[in-house]
Amino acid sequence: MIGEGTLRDGAWARSPAPLIQGVLPFVGRAQARRDARTCSVADRHHEGSDSQVSTLNVPVRSDVAGGEPRYRFGFVLNTTIGNLTRFENLRKYATRDLEVSCSWTPVNHLMSVGAEANLRGLPWGLAVRLWVLRQMWPALRTLSRQDVVMLHLFEAEIACVARSHLFRRPALVSSTDEAPIVDPVTYPVYPNQKSKPPWRRRFRLWLDRWRASRIDAFIPFSEWGGRIIEDSCNVPREQIFPIHVGLDLEVWIRPGAARKAPDALPRMLFVGADFDRKGGDLLLRVFERHFADSAELHIVSSQAPDDLPSRVHVHRDMQPNDARLIALYASADLLVLPTHADLVPWAVLEAMAMQLPVVSTCVGAIPELVVHDVTGLIVPAGDAEALANAIARLLSDPELRRTMGQRGRERIENDFDAAINVPRILAIMKSLADSRRAAPGAGT
Repeated sequence: MIGEGTLRDGAWARSPAPLIQGVLPFVGRAQARRDARTCSVADRHHEGSDSQVSTLNVPVRSDVAGGEPRYRFGFVLNTTIGNLTRFENLRKYATRDLEVSCSWTPVNHLMSVGAEANLRGLPWGLAVRLWVLRQMWPALRTLSRQDVVMLHLFEAEIACVARSHLFRRPALVSSTDEAPIVDPVTYPVYPNQKSKPPWRRRFRLWLDRWRASRIDAFIPFSEWGGRIIEDSCNVPREQIFPIHVGLDLEVWIRPGAARKAPDALPRMLFVGADFDRKGGDLLLRVFERHFADSAELHIVSSQAPDDLPSRVHVHRDMQPNDARLIALYASADLLVLPTHADLVPWAVLEAMAMQLPVVSTCVGAIPELVVHDVTGLIVPAGDAEALANAIARLLSDPELRRTMGQRGRERIENDFDAAINVPRILAIMKSLADSRRAAPGAGT
């Protein structure tokens, strides 16, 4: 069974730390940057035109067309809303590693019109679970062919962990922005979670701990998530590797000097699909009260209200890595994201990549992304006065905005570059595969 030499059993191989520590120096930040920047024409041709295709409709497939790859990795990943950015960035840079054959299974919790029609009459929660199962089923059928499978989907983790009691292969990696909800008071609980009765939250925490006991390695998006996994699920620290996939800096290019009319008003930017949860309603009130005559506010959200004050502009149809979105960041002066409940918001990273200072809140891993007084300002969630003061401070000081913006870009290039971080993630997965092969009974 799972027995000898795996991360789950055996003294030596309880964690992949020995092999991972030996591998990671070779894919450190400097080396990975050189490798990514000198990617050969053959590598880029190998990537092909897939990056031009909507990944929401990508079938499960291998990215290695010929030859026998050294590793076979599966990816079953949530692509709902902001998670699509992670999927696209991970896939783009993973396909450049010719040692690896990757099979991709994107899963979206938003049901298609056809699925809603077919599942009409079922309880909504059950209908969504069946829709998710339908999307991930092809990946579940091919698990035995993979060396390692990365999971960012609750339903897939449950299925794979249950299967791991019977089958040793593949090794399982959990990589998500979430963490177990141990304390709903301190955790940034989303609105749909708040309505659940206590017994359901307790059962979910039990499931999270059960899953954690069978997962071989965790690659959370943040140190914040990693600490919760370690503390709440008793996972050894050596099995936790906090690495954010990062931004595609071939797309999010450092902007040139802004060219604005001398009398142009400064532009505030808000980006958030879930308008209310991200604090859009609070920002509108603060803007209308304090800044309606001295600034513009641009809102990127399909959920923004229709009745808006003057100098507020709404953009409802932008997609991840959209050229129009990048241009909007480039024309803005600061990002304001007064979110009430969040984990690791992509908008914060995108703003820093485009040299914008960020005003946001101290929830989830945001203080880990935005360094207060260095790359932006952190305020308490829901505090309108503190939010107004932080915005006013930045609007009144162009030099402070410029300095914070530059430091934010430097932070992205050092810590959140997908060309650097994806090879680091793949190195962890490779070391898991190698440790399995080296273990006694590897062929069983």
